[in-house]
Amino acid sequence: MITLRYLIRRTIYMAITLFIALTLVFLLPRAVPGNPVMDVLLTKYAGRINPYQLKIIESELHLGGTLWQQYVGFWGSLIHGNFGPSFYYYPEPVSQLIMTHLPWTLFLLGTSLMISIVLGIFIGSYSGWKRGASDSFLQGFSISLTSVPYFWLALIFQLVFAVLIVINGFHIFPVAQGYGITVTPGTNLPFVLSVLRHSALPIITLVITSFTGFALLMRNTVVTVLDEDYVLLAKAKGLSDNTIRKQYVNKNARLPVATSVALAFASIVGGAFLVEVVFSYPGIGYVLYNAVTVSDYPLIEGIFVMITFTTIIANFIVDLLYAYLDPRVVLK
Repeated sequence: MITLRYLIRRTIYMAITLFIALTLVFLLPRAVPGNPVMDVLLTKYAGRINPYQLKIIESELHLGGTLWQQYVGFWGSLIHGNFGPSFYYYPEPVSQLIMTHLPWTLFLLGTSLMISIVLGIFIGSYSGWKRGASDSFLQGFSISLTSVPYFWLALIFQLVFAVLIVINGFHIFPVAQGYGITVTPGTNLPFVLSVLRHSALPIITLVITSFTGFALLMRNTVVTVLDEDYVLLAKAKGLSDNTIRKQYVNKNARLPVATSVALAFASIVGGAFLVEVVFSYPGIGYVLYNAVTVSDYPLIEGIFVMITFTTIIANFIVDLLYAYLDPRVVLK
């Protein structure tokens, strides 16, 4: 059950969280030493710098005035959905860059997250139901994989499967990029196959390092549910193990997993960004890495605004979903 009081209170809470997060997004890049305007001039004008060009670009990039004036301008641009031109990709607008690279990250993140959830629920349910040697192995294996950094596993996979192993003169997977240079982007089969081949290693890396968390949670919840009175009653009534597992155990054990999806979303997003950098995958993470290295304030701000807003909304949706799946939960 979801009350109006909860919706109002949660909306205020999300607004405060968003305000604080976006203020930090504005301040932190500007704490990094360096002059981004000089980077633009050095990149675009081959080092031929003159004061007139410097003032023009500072005006276009909204870097004139005091920090407070820049902060007010930041919120004005945010309200209008206009972050201005990127420093690094000057004069391309930030919004256009995000719209160009966001589908790549959504494909990578969405695919890996769905596979991780399904695989984690299936393995965790089986392990919790059996509670034998396989269960002990799963716990040790899952804990080990959970502690493995995303970028380290990505580097190992890249070295082994994209560099060292060669079959009939061909590497199993490409080293980097989102598709081959010999294909034409579009709705054609060669491009689709090239995208799938280039995304295979990043997706495998994300799945291996993230499904174990869902598996452990599902396993622990199944073990807890098996000791509940209603499960013992179902066994006493003579119901088959398959019916008890599907109708009584798995349905209730999946509820905490639904909540953990939102909590794991932020860490998986961070992992996806690191994996994109390792494989030079043309997603938001790779663009963010380039933006940070050159102090591209508008691009950093635009990407973090998107991440912050998405994470807050994802947590809110999962709360509503949990109340829908479990009628006993009252959000008030």
